Amino acid sequence: MPDKEKAVINALVPRAKLWLELKGDLILGRGGALLLRGIDEHGSISQAVKTLPQGELGEMQTPSYRFAWGYLQKIEKRLGIPVVEKRRGHRKGPGGTALTTFGKRLLMLYEEYEDRLKDIIETEES
Repeated sequence: MPDKEKAVINALVPRAKLWLELKGDLILGRGGALLLRGIDEHGSISQAVKTLPQGELGEMQTPSYRFAWGYLQKIEKRLGIPVVEKRRGHRKGPGGTALTTFGKRLLMLYEEYEDRLKDIIETEES
């Protein structure tokens, strides 16, 4: 193999995108997983949205609360199972949003697959 070809081959780096599907419908990708992680950590969709890198949910800018809420509703509609639950605010405390038990399992599953994929790619890079 010529030196230039060998140098190019050695410089190539594997990358992959992961998403979960159900019957051909997109359920969860990296942006959605980051949104769920943010909700789990902050207890709020609006706070979770502020932590998302630009473009993660398919928008060119940081997504709005409305866009994120619509995204979550699509996931729930496709699965037929609630992923988040809203808590109404009242005198004794603020409202917010939390992951359901199923939402936590879904996020954990995505993160497990993501870790496995990273391990495979890192093994290939070595």
